[in-house]
Amino acid sequence: MGLLVVYFVSVLVGQSISITLGLLVERYFSSHTGLLVFIASFFFMFWLAWQFAVRITAPKSPQPQS
Repeated sequence: MGLLVVYFVSVLVGQSISITLGLLVERYFSSHTGLLVFIASFFFMFWLAWQFAVRITAPKSPQPQS
């Protein structure tokens, strides 16, 4: 359950960044370029959020006992 929660929060933050980045590019360049940047970052953020969530929620390896 923790993995899903971390992934969901990561996706929300990541997609907010994607929207902001797309709007900034659209403002200073063209709407076509802004759309391309948004779509690329939109899909990239799903992958990045999954990698982040798996790394954060991975079980810690036990310390070897002597």
